[in-house]
Amino acid sequence: LTICVEQVAASGGYMMACVADEIVASPFAVLGSIGVISEQPNVYERLKTEGIEFQTVTAGKFKRTLTPTKKVNKEDLEKSKKDIEAVLVLFKGFVEQNRPSLDIDNVATGETWFGNDALQRNLVDKLKTSD
Repeated sequence: LTICVEQVAASGGYMMACVADEIVASPFAVLGSIGVISEQPNVYERLKTEGIEFQTVTAGKFKRTLTPTKKVNKEDLEKSKKDIEAVLVLFKGFVEQNRPSLDIDNVATGETWFGNDALQRNLVDKLKTSD
């Protein structure tokens, strides 16, 4: 299986591409972004200022850690950080299994690289355009 990347194979896109026997990318393709992010806006203080009380009923200590309507505490942040780090371990393991020539710790930084830099890091096997 050969995967051709003309524009972007980053994060989940790279995860899908890495199963190929060969990855061919254009010199201007963006590759990598092997990392995990979790973002969520929090409006707790605004709701409090407006006099709005929001209640959530849960079962399970960590059923709701970070939500837009709950005051964030240290324990919530630590749990969320632990969770996304576990996802990163899975992500890195999957990529490493499919691209054993990679120095996974060197490329699993969340960074992206254009074609030639990606080639030097073994994220791709060859540079070529579709022309």
